[in-house]
Amino acid sequence: MDKCILIISGGIEAAEAARRAKEMGLFVVVSDRDPRAPGFAFADSCILADVYGPEETVQAAERFNRKVRRIDGVICVAADALVTAAHVAERLGLPGIGLQSARLACDKMAMKQRFAAAGVPVPWFREVATAQELQRVVIERGADLVIKPVDSRGSRGVQRLGKVSDLAAAFVFARRHSPSERVMVEQYLSGPQLSTESLICEGQVFTPGLSDRNYEYLDRFAPFFIENGGDLPSHLPADQQAKVKDVVRRAAAALGIRNGTVKGDIVVHDGEPHVIELAARLSGGFFCTREIPLNTGVDFVGCALRLALGETITAEDAEPKHLVPVVQRYAFPPPGRIVAIEGAEEARTIAGVEDVVITARTGDIIPAAGDKRPSAAMVLARGDSRAQALKAANDALACLRIRTT
Repeated sequence: MDKCILIISGGIEAAEAARRAKEMGLFVVVSDRDPRAPGFAFADSCILADVYGPEETVQAAERFNRKVRRIDGVICVAADALVTAAHVAERLGLPGIGLQSARLACDKMAMKQRFAAAGVPVPWFREVATAQELQRVVIERGADLVIKPVDSRGSRGVQRLGKVSDLAAAFVFARRHSPSERVMVEQYLSGPQLSTESLICEGQVFTPGLSDRNYEYLDRFAPFFIENGGDLPSHLPADQQAKVKDVVRRAAAALGIRNGTVKGDIVVHDGEPHVIELAARLSGGFFCTREIPLNTGVDFVGCALRLALGETITAEDAEPKHLVPVVQRYAFPPPGRIVAIEGAEEARTIAGVEDVVITARTGDIIPAAGDKRPSAAMVLARGDSRAQALKAANDALACLRIRTT
């Protein structure tokens, strides 16, 4: 325990990173405002602070650094609290991306403007100030657009305008999810969508995580974008995968990121990749903590922790060792209050199932599908083929009985 890492967020997905840090022999400090945060179970010390409150977290980290022990690195996992992490890094003189890059990565308009200026392909986009302006844009360009808050977290407030009946209500909904009350629209581009996860060391970008996003419920949950997991490795042809990795490299450089991690949302439209967003943090959904290691043999979180501590990683650390088919899927119970969760142990016995993670508890409320994924569990499976892995995942989902009233 010669080095100390501060992990910002103690959510269930971030807990996997805390566990890996413990395995690496690091002294682990987890910061979260929830005293019951799952990540605290793997922490040597805990900080109670709002991950989205930069000054609150900075002051707590400074006190810990001064009175308990020196913090050697900070990392943000499965939470859009990048600005908080950048503030901590700046105040304590730690490795990490700068505040300017962090702010760009958290402002979707500024991000896309920077990408466009650097020649990184993005969907057409525009900020809209009023519902009336939104209506004019739809008249000019058609309704095949996506409306989103400029600075929200994840998919909150995002809708596909071609699937809504009230443009003014969609505008108000998006603005309500924006801390700065700013709204933008962008062109909806058809084509395969991918999640990427990359490690960056001294400007060299490695992208071992390349997953096909599963949107089988896109019409069912319209106008919202509800993802139901992903498939690794990607089914894209090798030349298109190379293009995706290159556009991620160019996007990271445009944001000024030379060390750290970036999570990409990419759409391949007419054979060319376009960047929807690029988050400068580790993703949620167990993508980097579980799926990438199973698929590639790359210790992605271990590499990310080393980068956060200012250490160097190489191609040997970050390039895939193998490509095992891996499928992740979510369980969507009917809306209502959960009264029983059964079948998890049975699901775990199915051949090929790597894990079944129950993310909800009895008494929790499952909302109707909206801009946030209404899932209660996740299954992860692998196989000798994608078909075999998918069957294992679906068989495990069939075992789960999550009853609501």
